[in-house]
Amino acid sequence: MATYLSPGVYTREIDFSYYVKQISTSSCGMVGVAERGPINKPVLVTSWEQFINKFGSYLQAGYLAYAARAFFDNGGSVLYVNRIAHLTDPTDKSSLTAVKSSVTLKDRRAVTAMLETGTAGTDRITWLARQAGADGNGISIELVASGTDTPLSVDVTGQAITVNLATDSAGDPAATADQVVAAIAAKSEADALVQATTEDTGIVQPAASANLAGGQDAQDTLRALAVNEGVWGDRLSVQIEDGTLDPATGFNLVIRYKDEVVEVFKDLSMDESASNHVELAINERSEFISVEDLGPLSGTPDDRPATGGFSLSGGGDGLVDLNDIDYIGDPSQHTGFYAFDEIDALNMLMAPGVTTANVIHAGITYAENRKDLMLVAEAPIHLEPLETVNFRKGQGMYSHAAFNSSYAALYYPWLEISDPVTGKKKLIPPSGAVGGCYARSDQKTYVWYAPAGIDRGRIFNALSLGYKASRGERDVIYPEGVNVIASFPDTGINIWGQKTLQSQPSALDRVNVRRLMMYIEEAIAESSRFVVFEPNNPQTWRALIRLINPFLQDIKDNGGFYDFAVQCDEETNTPAVIDRNELVARIFVKPTKTAEFIELNFVLTATGADFKEIFKTA
Repeated sequence: MATYLSPGVYTREIDFSYYVKQISTSSCGMVGVAERGPINKPVLVTSWEQFINKFGSYLQAGYLAYAARAFFDNGGSVLYVNRIAHLTDPTDKSSLTAVKSSVTLKDRRAVTAMLETGTAGTDRITWLARQAGADGNGISIELVASGTDTPLSVDVTGQAITVNLATDSAGDPAATADQVVAAIAAKSEADALVQATTEDTGIVQPAASANLAGGQDAQDTLRALAVNEGVWGDRLSVQIEDGTLDPATGFNLVIRYKDEVVEVFKDLSMDESASNHVELAINERSEFISVEDLGPLSGTPDDRPATGGFSLSGGGDGLVDLNDIDYIGDPSQHTGFYAFDEIDALNMLMAPGVTTANVIHAGITYAENRKDLMLVAEAPIHLEPLETVNFRKGQGMYSHAAFNSSYAALYYPWLEISDPVTGKKKLIPPSGAVGGCYARSDQKTYVWYAPAGIDRGRIFNALSLGYKASRGERDVIYPEGVNVIASFPDTGINIWGQKTLQSQPSALDRVNVRRLMMYIEEAIAESSRFVVFEPNNPQTWRALIRLINPFLQDIKDNGGFYDFAVQCDEETNTPAVIDRNELVARIFVKPTKTAEFIELNFVLTATGADFKEIFKTA
């Protein structure tokens, strides 16, 4: 309490306006194999176009892109994608087997090997290696005159060029310098090694074999790497040109992907102190490559990469030996499912098309520990209805433990689509479309509404189902916790169930109730932090109740509860509780249940019957 020492007006402010903030209910996290994109680093995409730009297109090696497309087609808008690849050691991120494509560019310090034969003004010929570098020093030239009346010819053995000079009847050389140059140009093997030039027209004299000399290799100056791992990077190339504004000291770098120009960086420098240094200009700005300056610190014009086009190569997707552990990940490395540890606003989790018991159990474990998201799983492809029940319960041909959690739901069967790649029919996992229906249901209504039925559960952009379950088959598998996706003649393809994988019957064996409870638990918990370190007394208890009551009342008014009550008083906060520095509140809720089984009773009465009497009796 402030101390007032002199008369005056003093203001104080007390804030009773705390309220429960709104939180996300339909953001989705997917784990899978992609063409490109960061590995084990979740990236937010909010449209199919963004997914294509960041992770590439469809792959036959996995279903991630197909599921992402289905998610957006069915109403989803917030998707976190975690691309995975194989790690030889799951506890060491550096054991990643995926490799970035790259190319190392040489500087402009290369010197071309050269040799001069003959006498200037008579038969001088200059021999230049076609390729700059020390390799040219291995090329040898020999001028031979033997025999009489022999024609001019050129022999090439490896890098040894022998010019057999034309001779006359006396055996003397008869070929002129320009004739020798023409003969070298006409001999493709020789012309590929050297360029011969002359300004003389005199008779060429024999010369002993001599090597070209002075050739010097260019040095590595710049390495260009694909921005992330994968064979996609092998379709990248870079073009080096002289600078636009300063061609003497700068250079341009043009990036092509699939032979299309995608980025251009102009007037770059190899000087590390310059503001336009190549690393500063490209790294973390380019969506396709990163670069490493390998040259000396001087950054002279000769340190610039040589002009020309260069293709990247050596990329690898890291899919060999890919296994369940790569999808599951490791908590210490934040890989697989655990890459989402830092994403707080996540409500759904899935590994599309991965239906092994190991991955589903790991996903359930992750969801149970977080308590703020649901695992959306699917049964394996091509299963019959009873086989799906066996898969859910771990019986028959399956030996795993039964799936049992209110934080997971299982959907069956797979969806049939027209494959955008081949134009043929293809079965894809339903989890992506189901996640989109969850999001669309939240947009149209509230999180406590069931994401199922002919409206909120309608699946778009699917041609048919992998298996069309009959009503009798649905009667068998739905009580076992398998949510059927059904096809009807008038309403199309619809999610026709909303059970969680909880085995024990309770309100939490329904998806809408589990999602409602996750929503209110997280929202109230995050908004109640203001109570921490406040005095544990009735004033604070009432403040907490004032926070919670309006929030729950709003849910009740919108059909989420039949009723609720909040208790935070002397009964919940006994002296023993207070002495432990604890504050305890109880929140009682009666969640709204869905109408899943509709019974219509048709009653026939006599003509003179009074309906009011019948209703009273009923």
